Amino acid sequence: MGANTLSSSLSLIFRSYLGDLRHWIGRLVTGYAVACGVMLFGAVSLLIAIGIGVGAAFHALEMRYDIWIAYAVVGGAFLLLGLVGLLAGRILLARPAPAVPRPSRQADMLKRAIAVPVAARLIATPRSGSGASVDPTTQVLAAGAAIMLVGWFAASYFKRRHDGI
Repeated sequence: MGANTLSSSLSLIFRSYLGDLRHWIGRLVTGYAVACGVMLFGAVSLLIAIGIGVGAAFHALEMRYDIWIAYAVVGGAFLLLGLVGLLAGRILLARPAPAVPRPSRQADMLKRAIAVPVAARLIATPRSGSGASVDPTTQVLAAGAAIMLVGWFAASYFKRRHDGI
């Protein structure tokens, strides 16, 4: 039963960490998809703006001013819009990736999976192969050691939470 319980606990911990990794990869892919979408939106906006506005704006500027002024104003405006869109997308892509999830939760689960059965076996009255029982002093010492082990796990857990790790 002990080996089977440990095996199932390890399997549960491994699956839990894989779930955390899946969540991290999902967030990473979503961030890149948003950045690419913003860049695509900027590029499409450039094309639409050029297609719709270039004719009317160019014609109006050409009639009011010279043809070269019309080229400079219309071209400069679309260049500025395009650069702003591409720069915004590049800034989104340059953000640091989220950190890989730490297996601290799974480590706590592993500690509990190992400590509780060991403590239960130490506290219970063990029988040796020859049928002799352990004296009460050994039982008290084993129970004290198990309690100290559980206390140590709890203290390390609360210290990590307090430190922000």
